[in-house]
Amino acid sequence: MLRSLLLLPLLALSACVIPNSRSNTVVVTDTKSVVEKCQKLGELEGASPLGKVLLRDQARDAALARLKAGGAELGATHVESSVADVKWKGPSTAGTAYKCGT
Repeated sequence: MLRSLLLLPLLALSACVIPNSRSNTVVVTDTKSVVEKCQKLGELEGASPLGKVLLRDQARDAALARLKAGGAELGATHVESSVADVKWKGPSTAGTAYKCGT
């Protein structure tokens, strides 16, 4: 039992994504027309291992952070995902990474 309690903070930390300067420049949008002329780079998943226990706003924030970080790793400027909608209710946290501009 004590081991479980000690592992809980580690599990919580593993669900976190720390934003960096590259991920902060990635735009997450739910508007397909924003990315229609962009180069598709790949599919992303923004789900958090703690998604089921997080409050909806926290789950959305975690998914946005994961999508931005994943997009930055692919060299994306934008990620198209339903998570960008402020009325997002889940469950989908998937997104598509795009590189827009020159």
